[in-house]
Amino acid sequence: MKRIIILSIIGMLFFVTATAETFPWYSQGDQRWDGKRLGLSGDSIGNSGCVLSCLSMLLNAEASNPRITPDILNDWLRKNGGFAGSLMRWQIPGQIDGNGTGFELVSQINRKNDWKYLSEELGKGHKVIVKVSGRASHWVLVTGRDGPFDQAASYTVNDPGTDNYVQRTLAYFGGFRAARSYSGNWLDEQAFDLKSQISVVPVSTDEQFIYQLGQLPLPADVFVTLENKLHVGITGYFMLGLFNTDNELQRVVDYEYASIGPDEKLDLIYEMADISPLNDKGCDLRIIYSKYFSDVPSLHESLALPSPGLVNATNATSPVTTD
Repeated sequence: MKRIIILSIIGMLFFVTATAETFPWYSQGDQRWDGKRLGLSGDSIGNSGCVLSCLSMLLNAEASNPRITPDILNDWLRKNGGFAGSLMRWQIPGQIDGNGTGFELVSQINRKNDWKYLSEELGKGHKVIVKVSGRASHWVLVTGRDGPFDQAASYTVNDPGTDNYVQRTLAYFGGFRAARSYSGNWLDEQAFDLKSQISVVPVSTDEQFIYQLGQLPLPADVFVTLENKLHVGITGYFMLGLFNTDNELQRVVDYEYASIGPDEKLDLIYEMADISPLNDKGCDLRIIYSKYFSDVPSLHESLALPSPGLVNATNATSPVTTD
């Protein structure tokens, strides 16, 4: 049996996340799409694509859809009657994955600061796009509530109108004037449950000698069990990400493309060619879920799960061992 050595990773047990890192965020001014024509209008996504960007956040976070970005959604809506000029036909985006399944418009209001409505919709598990006060016409995505239901500061939002993510609440805008509520199976931290610590198991002691003799990096297998807590299947890339002590993603170590059925578990097995960053640099390993693959995926589009702690076989001289 391979020997597993218990090693504490100081200060890395929790992944401190901002709202955008637990729910997708897009900027309407992203250079990938800001100059593209919005809908059937003569305007651009960069100037007037706040609604489009908010809907893209929702669709990319919904389990039944593939990866959706503002340019992809814009093209689809133009071909499927989603626009009246530059104005959104709010029910049409729900047809992207079929009627009656997955992502759907469930209700809408045009009343100022109806906190009871907003609180109740979020309580149902819906996500709400609101037209904010203090702007001629700007929409943001309400991602959650933390505090009294009738206070603007209680509602966190993803604002597509900034070039970089800024953590905000509705208090920044002075409230809201209209709202559109959507249902879905949301791929946020609540969708997954890490059922085990991340186990890093190196080659056997005899094999370690060979790597040390040749001054080669020591490799390891990495194991973790993940549970899908949604009542629908989840398909995508389950990546093993290496994070430094400043909580920054360095690279993807390995990945599996897989599907997990409703309420099922998935045993993930990865290969790590060099485990020295865990010892020498105090780095951490985390599971990243994404609908697309990149060696360094954007955490605005991907979900990095909180660190469950590591059971590391990283150092043959570590004093605490189990067979």
